[in-house]
Amino acid sequence: MGTKEKILNGFMQLVVKNQTVNISVIDLCNYLHISRRSFYNYFFDRQEVVEEIFINKIEETIKKCLEDKMQTKDFLIQVYYSFLKDKSFFVVAIKEDGQNSLFDTMILRMQIVFKILFKEIIDDKRELEYLSYKYASSSAMLLKKWMKDGMIESPEFITKIYLSSYNDYEDKHEEIISKQHNW
Repeated sequence: MGTKEKILNGFMQLVVKNQTVNISVIDLCNYLHISRRSFYNYFFDRQEVVEEIFINKIEETIKKCLEDKMQTKDFLIQVYYSFLKDKSFFVVAIKEDGQNSLFDTMILRMQIVFKILFKEIIDDKRELEYLSYKYASSSAMLLKKWMKDGMIESPEFITKIYLSSYNDYEDKHEEIISKQHNW
């Protein structure tokens, strides 16, 4: 295992051990018995480590699913299982809010993925930007809830929820609006 992989794995281990992503570079280097210079040869900061973990764990699965030309349902199930493989890390990492959090990273990286997927079929750049953001943010919100709930529900269940749409409920519109709603 190279130094970069050692840093990624060590960071994930410390996050799980300390139950926080607020791991200093110094603490990580001490844990791994490497110099800070070694860390900075590979990463600018801790946020870059989180982003690299997402790329290695999730985006690589996405690429493989695309290469295998998987159907959407199977594709999503595989991606959710990738999160589940590192459940102990993701359940802790999602708790951090704010700028440069795992949640922000998920939206940013998934928006890039959706832009790549949609760019061949959507010519309008504004539409591409907004649609890719819509899919990225809704995906990230569902993942955030799943992680904050401890990833108890199966990837198959999360896939079912993700694939349900407004149109699935449109035929129930009259029934929904006819009921008394107490706020």
